[in-house]
Amino acid sequence: MKAILAIFRKEMIDAMRDRRTLLVVLLSSLLGVPLLLLIVSEVLSQVESQEIKRTVVAVDIQYAPSLENYILRQGFLIQPAPADYEKKLHSKELTQPVLLVPRDFEDKLSHGEKVTLEVVFDTSNTQAQFGLRPLRKILDSYVQEHALLGLMMRGISPEVLQMVDIKERQISRPEERKVTITGMLPFMLIMAIVIGGMYAAIDTTAGERERGSLEPLMMNPVSGWQLAIGKWGAVATVSMTVVVLTVLSFFPSQWLIRNETLRAEFQFGASEALGFLMVLLPLAASLAAIQIGVALNCKSYKEAQVRNQILSLVVSMVPLTLTFNPGREPAWFQWAPVLAQNIMMNHVLKGEAVGYAAIAIALLVCTGLTVVSLAYVARKMRRVVMG
Repeated sequence: MKAILAIFRKEMIDAMRDRRTLLVVLLSSLLGVPLLLLIVSEVLSQVESQEIKRTVVAVDIQYAPSLENYILRQGFLIQPAPADYEKKLHSKELTQPVLLVPRDFEDKLSHGEKVTLEVVFDTSNTQAQFGLRPLRKILDSYVQEHALLGLMMRGISPEVLQMVDIKERQISRPEERKVTITGMLPFMLIMAIVIGGMYAAIDTTAGERERGSLEPLMMNPVSGWQLAIGKWGAVATVSMTVVVLTVLSFFPSQWLIRNETLRAEFQFGASEALGFLMVLLPLAASLAAIQIGVALNCKSYKEAQVRNQILSLVVSMVPLTLTFNPGREPAWFQWAPVLAQNIMMNHVLKGEAVGYAAIAIALLVCTGLTVVSLAYVARKMRRVVMG
């Protein structure tokens, strides 16, 4: 035990001296979630601002007095578009889509001919795209009203075409909408774990091998298991620290949310924090062992970095499996590392209790991965260095 603690202490001191490791730990854990929530709240604010602007930018609206009257009756203001509206849309000076009205609009309508309204926007202008939905909504309402008035003028009751009434009823809870809005948070947490522990794992294996400090360590009377557990303990501590700091960053992150809707719906308290820690700490420990095993056979820091980046890519791809079965995850998902943690974190965000069986299975899988990885490291440690 003394040898393991000595190795652990030595590796922790090295990790704390490594500025790259400290920088990654602090940036990934303390800034990731606040930046994500700030970006999401900003996007939602832009969408809502377009909803409440109640302004329509149009060209030649004077040739469609019936449409103009309808838009004004809905409480919208009409602004004439600038002559160079396409240029301003592309340069983002104009933040709303532009409605183009043909000059024969009323003439075609009076003769029962089909008429086309054109809505111009730039796909690179995000705010203009956000304004597309409310504009389309008011235009669709106008088309529907015009069709119903045409039927009434011909003595046909509009109810003939409305024999079936469709009514929507929302049964999802506010917590479930919160998960939809902040669905990237579990992914961010897992990636913070992977990136946070990666450099510590590389430095304690390939980094020491490249610097030539691993061979003197092997000359001490320590076994492969003692070396593996000591090094893993230090890397796992770094990864777990990233988990704790990232989860704790949720609390001040809520102060940065500028959108009132998101602020009201995203309530992250002590119970959610405990749930996240219970789910993520075992995963952080197992990923640390895997990262050490991946970096162990590498002769240089750069080679180990490339291999661990491939591992990070694989881990980031795993949650995409959930998009194929949203809400209907097969039972075997709870045995898949990363997938199981992602599902359980979504349950926590929904306010649902995570079953003890699911927690036990995830803990069992993480423990198995850790033991297998450490056995590999213990067996290969001396062989790799001496080879």
